Amino acid sequence: MRFTVLGSGTTVPDADRGPAGFLLQREGANLLIDGGGGTIQRLARAGVDARELDGGVYSHRHVDHCGELVPLLFTLRVGADKPRQRDYPIWAGEGFERFLAQLKAVYPGWLEGRLWSPRVTELPLDGPGEALLPGGVTLRTLPANHAAGALHLRFESPEGGSLVFSGDTGPSEHLITLSRGADVLVTECRRAERPLRRPSVPRTSCRWCVRPAQACCSPTS
Repeated sequence: MRFTVLGSGTTVPDADRGPAGFLLQREGANLLIDGGGGTIQRLARAGVDARELDGGVYSHRHVDHCGELVPLLFTLRVGADKPRQRDYPIWAGEGFERFLAQLKAVYPGWLEGRLWSPRVTELPLDGPGEALLPGGVTLRTLPANHAAGALHLRFESPEGGSLVFSGDTGPSEHLITLSRGADVLVTECRRAERPLRRPSVPRTSCRWCVRPAQACCSPTS
């Protein structure tokens, strides 16, 4: 698997660092992992045409992680030289299908084509989830300590390689569990010492991130 960081920032304006967006590639498949504003342009800079994406995985529905979804679907609808003839699959937590339906209601007819539609596979928010992605990658999920149907994501290749993406989260035992034995951990970090604590959106700290990082060095059983 090849993992490219397209954006690792927030919605705070920054000329060099955009909101969250990542590209996972294996066996010719291109998978978008989250996608805040500007992701289409950053995909192009990474040498990938957004119109050729094979699907997307979303950790949660906050704007800095999925704000480019409407422009992306619009690009698939009108930006291709020839009509797209395959659905655009999306994997996300429960509630995402309703969220997409609401977006379609705002932009009727513009977020799907005559021969394709975005198709959502929802993953549970009350326990582990699993799905097979394009390129033969297995996705495993656990609920995150955040908001808006947030998930931790673990990607596994048939060869045995594994990568864990925390998404936004506060301190989370689920992240430690999912990180166990992983080759790579990509985790959010909001503050150096103490987590930023708000009732609705827990966030984590550099000091706490040591725990899931240590789990990567531990066996899975």
